[in-house]
Amino acid sequence: MQVVILAAGMGKRLRPLTEDVPKPIVRVGDRPILEYTLSILPEVIDEVILVVGYKKEKIMDYFGDSFNGLPIKYIEQTVFNGTAGALDLARPALKGGAFLFLYGDDLYHPEDLKEVAVSNEPVVLVKEVNNPEKFGVCLVDDDGYLLDILEKPENPPSNLVNIGVYLLNQEIFSVPKVQLANGEYNLAAQIGLWAKERRVKTIKARFWHPIGYMEDVEAAHFLVDLPPEKRLN
Repeated sequence: MQVVILAAGMGKRLRPLTEDVPKPIVRVGDRPILEYTLSILPEVIDEVILVVGYKKEKIMDYFGDSFNGLPIKYIEQTVFNGTAGALDLARPALKGGAFLFLYGDDLYHPEDLKEVAVSNEPVVLVKEVNNPEKFGVCLVDDDGYLLDILEKPENPPSNLVNIGVYLLNQEIFSVPKVQLANGEYNLAAQIGLWAKERRVKTIKARFWHPIGYMEDVEAAHFLVDLPPEKRLN
């Protein structure tokens, strides 16, 4: 199984840390953020597709063509037109079948990634948070299947949010892309449309630490020192 990891962003909110390096290469503890994710990918993953952009050479020089024996293929995103746009760029490199999708600048739990990867149907990994208005809010039915994803609603109907980890397949490319007001094509909204046509399961994450601001980096220094069994939130 392949995994598509987005690592193209500029990380403007993390300046000055990102003035010389892309956000996924910002160090937490003694390693770049992205390295923590690569080190916990499920055993079923046999190839990494990294979508790179801003200061891409920093990522490419650091990881080279493989990580712990896992081959890495790089796709360059020159126009930052959203997550769905990034996935479209990766499409020619996909071999068919199911693939994992996630971000290269958040911290995840290895058991969560494993549970998503071994599912026999599409998955959105979700988490209950205290500030759902900052994320894509997931509406689910009584059986835990996705009904829709509402992008940063002013009055969230739920505190269950999409954390950007998906198990997808080639069907997603037949679903119309959704363009937001800022001009970007949003993959979460596209998956929300997909869920109206077929069953998309949600799985609740044990742990998720998004890194968007300097205080998130500071907290991450502590979190990465915890063993996985204690890395829960």
